[in-house]
Amino acid sequence: PAAGALCGGRRRLGEAAAAPPAITLGDARGGSRSPREVDLRHPLRSCYNFYTWADLVCDFAEEVAGAGERERATVACNSIGTISSLVAARDRPDLFDGVFVIAPNFRELHTAEVPLPGLVMPAVRAVQRALRERGQGLFDALAIPETVGKILEEPYKVPNSVDDALVDVLLSPLLVEGSADVVFDTLSYSAGPLPEQLLGDGEFPKENMPVWVCYGEEDPWTPGPRVERLGREFEAVEKVVKFKGVGHCPHDEAPWLVNPLLIEFLERVKGIKK
Repeated sequence: PAAGALCGGRRRLGEAAAAPPAITLGDARGGSRSPREVDLRHPLRSCYNFYTWADLVCDFAEEVAGAGERERATVACNSIGTISSLVAARDRPDLFDGVFVIAPNFRELHTAEVPLPGLVMPAVRAVQRALRERGQGLFDALAIPETVGKILEEPYKVPNSVDDALVDVLLSPLLVEGSADVVFDTLSYSAGPLPEQLLGDGEFPKENMPVWVCYGEEDPWTPGPRVERLGREFEAVEKVVKFKGVGHCPHDEAPWLVNPLLIEFLERVKGIKK
């Protein structure tokens, strides 16, 4: 079985919790490796956090994909879904046999990511608070097809990959009552785990949880050098692949590139010999 945590993924293979307060993580933004504290708790104690989402991934794998004693599931994830998927794989290795990561998100607004957090974060938190308290009008103005389509043109780099179907897939959940609260709580989540912290966690089952990572060379949101560094620094990361000419959602922009790699990964983790 395969459990998916893909954002915006429409083209499938048919076409081709409670957190500890903080940990210390080496600075992975550039050459500096000075230790920085990573706060794992949602600043609002919101239920919309990576540990809750990881529980949902585990429940889906167990209850829908049928993962468990007979066969483990393989999780595929994109962007911010990388975090909850890695948490799920770390916490429930009995359910998962590998993680296929597409364009991991490094959470630029995390307190451990911003420069001079003592100066920058108070301003960030003020903006976050203003959005939570008075942002409904802005949210309503942006949650329309024309605006969503325009926003998607930034991360999507393959021409014509942003179509009405994609806009509808992403817009429809935003029109559900209460969705603005979820969005603003998520935007206020300048804490929680980071990819490097999870892959380097002593509890991550690196011996039997292979991780493959791929990303688009034209991705404006995922820094290529940092993705490449995952393969050099973490034992669990067996392969990093760069796709030319695509952006933040290569599985959606160019499934003919991603699907063969995903199939290869499934053959790797399932022990299927060609």
